[in-house]
Amino acid sequence: MKIALLLTSTVCPQVATGKFSESERMEMYHSTLQYYADTIGCDYPVVLIENSDADLTVWKEEFKESLRLEILQFVPLELQNSQSNREDYGFDNRKGKGYNEYLMIKLALERSESLKECTHFLKITGRYPMLNIREMLGEMEKRGKDKVMMCDVKDSRLYEILRGTSYGSHWGDSRFFLVAVDFYKEQLMDCYQEMDDRVYGKFAENYLYGVSRKYRKDDRFSFRFRHQVQFGGQSEGALQDVLYISFRDIVKNKLRSVLRALFPHLWF
Repeated sequence: MKIALLLTSTVCPQVATGKFSESERMEMYHSTLQYYADTIGCDYPVVLIENSDADLTVWKEEFKESLRLEILQFVPLELQNSQSNREDYGFDNRKGKGYNEYLMIKLALERSESLKECTHFLKITGRYPMLNIREMLGEMEKRGKDKVMMCDVKDSRLYEILRGTSYGSHWGDSRFFLVAVDFYKEQLMDCYQEMDDRVYGKFAENYLYGVSRKYRKDDRFSFRFRHQVQFGGQSEGALQDVLYISFRDIVKNKLRSVLRALFPHLWF
């Protein structure tokens, strides 16, 4: 089993995503790379994929000794300066970030040299450093050798009971998942075509939940990690921003860790 980290990123988004400026986003991605340089170093190949016209050459130079870093940049057609060798990758800003993010994953699998040498990749949203990445990778390497996919899924009526809404009760965590390269190529390469942020029920989280429903009884899959992931950084959520290292979020994650241990079959 050989795992690569696949970090998805957009420094200069063409889709309205939130309140952070391009310089702030650039620093967030840089901080994530620095965190992985400090915690995993060159133990795993890191593939960073990006779809804007931001200048990333500084990262290639800065991390050439501290990370096994491959950067693949897919600049949207409207931002390409060259009049020759222009390439239309098919990004569609109208459909939102999920569509474009998973299209990037397809492009990466077609072109990355690092991914050709790996059996699995751990997809992580690039702006959020996975603070317990060593712990999560340890679980993946221990439990994932015979798995084609490991993902974290919520599937309960807890929110419906407490809040009177089904929002947040049934979804897959699109911030991270482990998947076998061959399985993704064979079954999931075109999954972006089923994503459209304009339509409730067609988010990336909904798609991953659908995968869990399809393969729930297949032993090659695992849809619940034993460890609770802990991210850093700050998200720009559809309904609210989340500061992942806030006291409130850390306490919630500690509680979730206990609940995972005590009630492994309750996915909330």
